[in-house]
Amino acid sequence: MTATLLINAPSRRCRADGVEVQAWYGLRYAQGTHRFEAAQAAMGRVAATSLDQVPLFPQRPSRLAAVMGAGSANPQSEDAYFLNVWAPAQAQGLPVVFFIHGGAWMSGGASLNWYDGTRLAAQGMVVVNVNYRLGALGHLGDAQADDLPLPAADLLLALQWVKDRIHAFGGDPDKITLMGQSAGGWYAHLLSVLESTRGWIDRVALLSMGTRTPWTPEQQRKTTERVRQSLGDRWLTADVDTLMQHGMLALDKEPPRLAHAPSAFLPVASAGMPPDLLNPDWAAQTCHAQAVYLRCTAQESSVFFFDVPFHRQATQEQVDQALGVWPAEDLPANLLRNGVYQGAESGLTPYQQVVAASSWLQFQRFPTQYAASLKAAGRAVVWSDFTEQSPLDAVFSGHCFDLPFQFGNFLAWQDAPMMQGVTQERFECVSQDLRGDIARFVGA
Repeated sequence: MTATLLINAPSRRCRADGVEVQAWYGLRYAQGTHRFEAAQAAMGRVAATSLDQVPLFPQRPSRLAAVMGAGSANPQSEDAYFLNVWAPAQAQGLPVVFFIHGGAWMSGGASLNWYDGTRLAAQGMVVVNVNYRLGALGHLGDAQADDLPLPAADLLLALQWVKDRIHAFGGDPDKITLMGQSAGGWYAHLLSVLESTRGWIDRVALLSMGTRTPWTPEQQRKTTERVRQSLGDRWLTADVDTLMQHGMLALDKEPPRLAHAPSAFLPVASAGMPPDLLNPDWAAQTCHAQAVYLRCTAQESSVFFFDVPFHRQATQEQVDQALGVWPAEDLPANLLRNGVYQGAESGLTPYQQVVAASSWLQFQRFPTQYAASLKAAGRAVVWSDFTEQSPLDAVFSGHCFDLPFQFGNFLAWQDAPMMQGVTQERFECVSQDLRGDIARFVGA
C-alpha cells in the first residue's frame, strides 16, 4: 500500500482551533514474526473510523489509573504495530512530531484518546503517535539475539516508516522532532544518540523522561527462564493473558523502600545499547539532534505515593532514617543546606520530603545535569518546568499531569481523578501555553 493511497483516504476530518485537520488511524509500520523476535517492516491499514478502534499491544491496567483514569478501551493485539498521523489540510513541508508514549514500559499506546494529535497538528505541524511492545512481550527473550531491546527496534521501524513516507502527509522528513514522555522519553533519548539514526532526527523533546538503568542480559535471562519453567513448552504459544500473568510472577520481588517507586519490566542492555546512555556528559557530546527540549513536573513521584500509606503516612523519624543516608547528589537542593540533608528544617512535611527526594533521583536529576552538559558543550537546549497543581489531594504537580494540557484533549480526560476540579477555562489557558511551547520548539 503506497503513501499516496493512504493520504487520499483520511480516517477523519475535523476543525480544531479554526484549522481543518485530517487524521489517518491505524497505519501499519511493521509485522510481527514470532513472539520475542524482531518485527519486519510492513504496510497496511486498520479499517478504523475512530482512534479507539485501533489496537494497542497487550497490557495490564496501569498502576496510575487512580490518578489518570482508565483511558479509552481500545482492543488489544500482539500484532499492534500501528501508528497514527494528524496533519492540517493541504499541509506541505511542515515539521513533524514523532510522539512516543509512556507507561513505565508496561502500558499505554499511541491510539488512546488521550493522545489524539488534532490540536497539536492545528498548531502547524504533522503529528505521529506510535505503538511499541510492552511488558513481558517486549522484554522477555534473548538479549544476544538482537542489537537493541525489542521495543526500541519497533520504534526504529516506525521512525524509518515516517522518514520514508511523511512527505506524502505534508511533513518534512528533515524536520522530525522525537517527543517522548516518561518511558517514551527514555526511548526518545536512546534514539537521539544512536549512530544508526544520525540524520533522521532534527530535534528531541524529553518530557518527564524515565531514567531507569536497563536490565542486564543476566536479569533478562533469569526472568525469561522463570517464565519458561512455569509455562513449559507453552511459553511461546500460551494466550497473552497467561503469559502476562506468569511474566509478572517471574519478576524479582523488591521490599518496599521509602521514597522509591519500583519498576517491573525494563529494556535490556543488549549489544547495541550505549553503556553511557545515562551519562549526561557523554550524551551531550553524542546526541545528534540539533536542539533538545527538557521538561519535568515539579513533584513527579507524587502519583506513585499519594495513595500508599507507607509513603504518605511516613513519620519524620522514618524519613530522616531513610533519606539521611542518601548521598548529597541524590537529594534535591530544597532538602539540602551546605550539602547536608535538612529533614524537617527544609520546611516540607515528611510526605513532601519523600516526594521531593524520589522526584529528583528518579526523574529530575538526569535532565537537570543533561541540560547543564548540553549548555557547556555549546548545544541548543530549552528547559521547562511544569508547576500546575492538580486538585487531587497530595498529587500536586505530579508525573503525567502535563499530558492532558500538552495535547489539549479536555474531554478525553474526564474520568481522570487528577483532572477533577480543573475548569475548562483554566485548562485552555495552560494548554495553549504548552502546545505553543512545543510548536515554537519544533519550528511550527
